[in-house]
Amino acid sequence: MPTSAGSWPTRRTLLLAAAGAPLVAGAQASGPLRVAVPEDVAYDYAMFLGTRDLLALRNFGGTHARRDVAELALLLREIARTLPRTTVQLVRIDSYQRILLELRAGRVDVLGTTVWNTDLQALGTPTLPSPALIADGDFVVGLYTAPNNTRAQKAQTLAALQTLRAVSNSDWSADWRTLQALGMRSVMDVKTWRQMVLAVARGRADILLAPFPATPDLALDAEGQRLVPLQGRTLALMGARHLAAAPTPAGREVAQKVFPALGALVASGAMRRAYQECGFYNPRTSSWPAINDKTRP
Repeated sequence: MPTSAGSWPTRRTLLLAAAGAPLVAGAQASGPLRVAVPEDVAYDYAMFLGTRDLLALRNFGGTHARRDVAELALLLREIARTLPRTTVQLVRIDSYQRILLELRAGRVDVLGTTVWNTDLQALGTPTLPSPALIADGDFVVGLYTAPNNTRAQKAQTLAALQTLRAVSNSDWSADWRTLQALGMRSVMDVKTWRQMVLAVARGRADILLAPFPATPDLALDAEGQRLVPLQGRTLALMGARHLAAAPTPAGREVAQKVFPALGALVASGAMRRAYQECGFYNPRTSSWPAINDKTRP
């Protein structure tokens, strides 16, 4: 995405964008396009892109790659391509529920990562959803624990899993409903990803749910901690996931011009390839059975 001077952003420019400074793609009189994004996603996106040309970005694997980073990168690439004179400001919001409330209030124009369709419907205020980037039943996750938690790693049956202490966010409706449906005896409710990771790493909880990363051993490195998956098991979360825009002038423009471009990527298979490259659709776990009897597409 070019800067106002017409050059491609440096790593420093991207890190400033991750910190909330505007990332500019040309002059725009109506103000910046406000893209809501969790802080860790903004930072990892900056590290993922580095000094590469955003418009030339075609591969979504490598260091710092994961589902939400790929979604943000694709959104920003299509904004730069279809709305080339748009100024983008990444608005850091760590709470999933607050992101939805800010969208409903029109204080942000578009979501930078996908949310569950049921959560958009529950807002009670019309929003402008993108086509489904992840179809119903396609969101398959791993169950992650600390490397020294041998009890969790030995949980190979549903009965054994139910005795473990899970941690999640009740605002993440699909995750929460899925854990409740499994009959987990203990589910700790926290509000940020960082709190989840630290709860498992420090032994206050046994497992959390996370997409499989594109790492050789499927280990999850987050918040300075390393977590490992329960081998041979996955969990399918029900529901479709969408980006969404607010009915602000900038949001409507994104819905009219950018969302159809993303829909074309879904239809062509390019979106699925990006999810495969970042590790979200992971061929190494495609044969692992889902505990809730769903299989990976």
